[in-house]
Amino acid sequence: MDGLWVCRVLTKEVRAALVDVVSDGLEDITRRCGRLIHHDFKGKVQYMQELLRGHLPPFETLLAQNQGGRFIVGSQISFADYRLLDFLLNHQVLIPGRLDTLPLLSAYVARLSARPKLQAFLASPGHTNCPFSSALKI
Repeated sequence: MDGLWVCRVLTKEVRAALVDVVSDGLEDITRRCGRLIHHDFKGKVQYMQELLRGHLPPFETLLAQNQGGRFIVGSQISFADYRLLDFLLNHQVLIPGRLDTLPLLSAYVARLSARPKLQAFLASPGHTNCPFSSALKI
């Protein structure tokens, strides 16, 4: 996603392509983090912090380029927003404070989490009683 630029006016096709780029980027990072979660070695969380330090700023850049960060792509919420929110919420559990240096991502998480239906889901027993990862004992 480095060097990715966003047009001021997105066509339907460009918007769909950018949603795919964001989703694929998240998939790559999720796979790398997933491998770490399921392998037991000292320094796992520190290694993940370093990994995320290099991979989260492009998402911050996309938010900055997209109308000040309301959504990751375009003017409407997309599945890429839900994937990014899930990823960021999970990593806030693993690495509290990780978004402190990324103000647009931090505000993005707060804003999307406050949407009424998402807020209700995040507070529901179906979400709060679900273990994060048995490998991490979280």
